[in-house]
Amino acid sequence: MPKLDHISVACVVLCAVFIFSGTVNAAGKEKMENSCVHCHSQLSATSFVGVKSHSWKGSIHQKNGVTCDKCHGGDPQASGEKKAHVGVFGSSNPVSTVYYKNVPATCGKCHGAEFYKFSQSLHYKRLESTGQGPDCVTCHGSMVTTVLTPETVASVCERCHNERMGIFPFIPQKAKAVLLSLKVSESLLDADNKLYGRAKAKDVARSLRDAQSYLHSAKLDWHKFDLDSVTADLQGMYDAIGKLPPRRSRR
Repeated sequence: MPKLDHISVACVVLCAVFIFSGTVNAAGKEKMENSCVHCHSQLSATSFVGVKSHSWKGSIHQKNGVTCDKCHGGDPQASGEKKAHVGVFGSSNPVSTVYYKNVPATCGKCHGAEFYKFSQSLHYKRLESTGQGPDCVTCHGSMVTTVLTPETVASVCERCHNERMGIFPFIPQKAKAVLLSLKVSESLLDADNKLYGRAKAKDVARSLRDAQSYLHSAKLDWHKFDLDSVTADLQGMYDAIGKLPPRRSRR
């Protein structure tokens, strides 16, 4: 048998490592496949579960790796339907993680700050006491995760806040105005960040940080549905922006 020199031995070992590594990676990939996604994606888009699964594709949840089991429970590594659905309950079951009263806490596993603010709201207290208050799905949907706009927020608020029910009927239009102000303020600060972004002066950087902090607070207070607090936060943002030095036009 011919002797192998050092270079030949090294090549053989290296090839073995690549082959073994590829086998392990392939096995690991197969093992880590999410059975919830695999099975539900094959369901008809006309079925209830199927349409939800198809709506999930392309959503912000899919892009961030939030799969079915993160909200509904179950075992995403199980191959059998029965084992995969252990711990999964229908949304009408009070023990379900997606039961309407439990939805805020379920969403709060990832959206902790928003859940904390929402838990301080009158909406949440009404949801807990009577079951008639809104939850996260009311405004954001479940799968695609919609974000309300100034044009759509009023129609959502009007479901409860209207003349017929007599529950602060002025709220829908006030919410629309405040959300519009929030969106405009966000665009303004984005423009200022681009305009002053490369400035090295400490006072400029401090003003931009303060403004960003106030805007962040406004977005969180929105989930508390305290419209006056949101307005106050935005005023703080504008006060911080007002401390920025004027930019000289370049010629």
